[in-house]
Amino acid sequence: MKKILSILLILMFISTNVKAEEFKVNKPEMLFSQAAIVMDTETGSILYSKNKDKKMNPASITKVATAIYALEHGNLEDIVTISQNAANTEGSSVYLLPGEKMSLRQLLQGMMVNSGNDAAVAIAEHLDGSVGNFSKNINQFLNENIGVDNTHFTNPHGLYDQHHYTTAFDMGKITNYAMKNEEFKKLFSIEELPWSGKGWETTLINHHRMLIGEILYPEVTGGKNGFVDEAKHTLITTAKNNHLSITIVVMKAQSKKAIYRDTKSLLDYGLKGFTRSMMSKDTQFTFGDNIYKLTDNLVYTHPKDGDVTEKLTPEGNLTLLNSANEEIYSVDLESQRTNKNREPSTVSATTGHVIPGNLNKVIILYPIFLYLILLVIAGISMFRQREQNI
Repeated sequence: MKKILSILLILMFISTNVKAEEFKVNKPEMLFSQAAIVMDTETGSILYSKNKDKKMNPASITKVATAIYALEHGNLEDIVTISQNAANTEGSSVYLLPGEKMSLRQLLQGMMVNSGNDAAVAIAEHLDGSVGNFSKNINQFLNENIGVDNTHFTNPHGLYDQHHYTTAFDMGKITNYAMKNEEFKKLFSIEELPWSGKGWETTLINHHRMLIGEILYPEVTGGKNGFVDEAKHTLITTAKNNHLSITIVVMKAQSKKAIYRDTKSLLDYGLKGFTRSMMSKDTQFTFGDNIYKLTDNLVYTHPKDGDVTEKLTPEGNLTLLNSANEEIYSVDLESQRTNKNREPSTVSATTGHVIPGNLNKVIILYPIFLYLILLVIAGISMFRQREQNI
């Protein structure tokens, strides 16, 4: 019997340790890019950041903001007449001609797949009459609808302007917001498509090397690259596996090789090392005499093999921190009176999972239940051995 119990306990120990090792992913120690962020696409939780609030020129990843603004303010079937100003826009192009007519849908495709600056200006002029009006309106849109704090755009394409800037964090928030729009998700995932215009007949191939499979990473679902000399290389990538969807923004890498190497490291770190958990809206938090609770269930993302701790301010702002004391998620709680008849919920210090009141007893008794099960299995095995001996 002792031999059987020992074997079972060893097997259980091995199984537990295999699972723990399977989820252990090292945090990237060095990135070539000057700024970067990894966020859960759905929850907005921050999984990794480097200089996330540093103001930088985004180059053509600006077009992610232009695209979602256009989708919410325009009609995809609108016919746009291309102006001389749009046709003469410098940089990457889909070779639009003055007076040419094209649908807003096709212009968005040309802007996102081939990074057409001329298409971006045509879109801006169609929506708001001029690039100046467009810039004013999109800044208001980004601030009021998405809640960015450190972004100011002066154009729809990302060509350098000293007053055209954003941050990795803001671009992550803009991308996450855009990914809730099904039309944007389609645009963002296009690998290639036929292009027919008066000035150009071709097949457009997306410039994002992971999206088109030039650099193999099957989990990648969308992306947009950018480059101007002042901004160097910038890149946005979305990816998804069976458990998680993430958004990665990397800014100011000196080469394509560097920016894709950084992106791959962050993809590995995000997709393999994190999972989602939920706090019940009934969970209570106290600060001195103040009692707060969540207004809704809180879904957040955290390391599979790390602790999550809570930091509460006197005003009721709850911040979740990972084991490196980095912010994962922040939310304002609702103030409420004490309810002495309610059995309060507590939050596990190791996983962040909610443990409602009386479930604590189950967790405390779990080792005893496990030991009893092992005893039963061992007893059955010993009884069968005796029967065979008889």
